Amino acid sequence: MNIIRGLRNLPSRFLGAVVAIGNFDGVHRGHCALFAHLRELAKGHPGAATMAVTFEPHPMKLLDPQRAPVRITGVRGKARWMEEQGVEALFILRFTRALAAMTPRAFVERILVEGLAAREVLVGENFRFGARGAGDYEVLIALGRELGFGVHAHPLVHVLDGQPVSSTWVRRAVEAGAFGEAEQLLNRPFEIEGRVRTGFRRGRELGFPTANISLTGILHPPSGVYVAQGWLDGEWLPAVVNVGCNPTFGDGAMGLEAHFLLPIPEELYRKVVRIRFLYHLRPEKRFPGPQALREQIARDVAEARAFFAHCLPARG
Repeated sequence: MNIIRGLRNLPSRFLGAVVAIGNFDGVHRGHCALFAHLRELAKGHPGAATMAVTFEPHPMKLLDPQRAPVRITGVRGKARWMEEQGVEALFILRFTRALAAMTPRAFVERILVEGLAAREVLVGENFRFGARGAGDYEVLIALGRELGFGVHAHPLVHVLDGQPVSSTWVRRAVEAGAFGEAEQLLNRPFEIEGRVRTGFRRGRELGFPTANISLTGILHPPSGVYVAQGWLDGEWLPAVVNVGCNPTFGDGAMGLEAHFLLPIPEELYRKVVRIRFLYHLRPEKRFPGPQALREQIARDVAEARAFFAHCLPARG
């Protein structure tokens, strides 16, 4: 996957691409259907690349920070899932006040025509663009006819109770701990991806070393302890994961701590880890001291091992 940040960094081979525009947060089932449409459009232009155009940060971060959603997937995740859908390049436009103030015509002329020389442009049927969302699909069609590129809209994808798949729905499912529902919307298990940071090494002192990931600005399930899998150095490994603020020691900051059930490299600092949540073991709670916590973690690990051995939680 080619990740391109800004027009100045655009390689010439990606000029004249077939382009999809959107935020694509989560790269959910609706986005995947849109990318299948994009691949079909590209067949009519031999040699043209497929490109997703997206914005960083999320436009709401600038326009209405109080209402800005937490992100489902960072840039690495977007690129990975898009590549699996046959998208060759992820073009990232920095969302600034200048970009937000562009009229629909200015956006099309400067970005899509002069910048990218797009041959075809594909958007979701509810797509809006330009200052104050003044542009919609009909405006884009008119500009495409005038300026020489094709325009196409992809319909929303409906699942479960007939509601359209959306990033908002994915967030609600994950925040409720409804992993099965989130998996249906994403067409894959929900993941958190992050770089391992230094912690207090309390897990190591308790006999259960952990990989620690910050959850600041990242979508995550409710606080609690989960059976999970962690992607590390090219394979999925069984793990027990705590999501929360570590009330026993009163740290207060929300974070993720993953204890792997198989031997792993001694030093994980700065490695990128992906975590898939499989099963909720118990709520997070405060223990009277380290020994009580150690005993509970041992029980959590035993139950997780039983889960992986039988695909069912231990009983008793």
